[in-house]
Formats: sequence, C-alpha cells, structure tokens
Amino acid sequence: MNHPLTPDLRQLSDADLLKKQGELQKRILYGHQTGNINLISQVELMLTDYREESMRRDRERTEKANEAVDNKGKNWDDLIDI
Repeated sequence: MNHPLTPDLRQLSDADLLKKQGELQKRILYGHQTGNINLISQVELMLTDYREESMRRDRERTEKANEAVDNKGKNWDDLIDI
C-alpha cells in the first residue's frame, strides 16, 4: 500500500533512500515513546514504501548480475584465448 505523501522514490539515490529509512525509524521510535499510535501507523506505511523501493532495486541488480553470468561464455571469444 502506498502512502499518499510518499514522494517519487525512483529519483532518490541509494544513500538518500537508506538515510530516509533511518529517519522514519527514528520517528516510529518517537511515536512509541509518546504513545502516538496514529503517528506510528502512518510512518510505518511510508517506511514500507521505502523498503519496497530498496527491495525493487536489489531485485534489479540481482537480475542484471544473473543475466551477465548467463551471457558470459556464449561468445566464443570468451571461451577460446589464442
């Protein structure tokens, strides 16, 4: 579920994405300390969006790495070095 106030996460760098996740986790901790259940639920929704974007990026990197491994060796130049 996407939170309506979550910005376009595809435009953030990986470092910014991780930084924002840390900030949101601190806000959740603050919500627990103050007993503000509404704050916790809203911030958890946003944090879920950030985590899903991180997982999406990880899946893309894994797929690219797997494709590179699959394609390696199909070219004879890679196999025969004279």
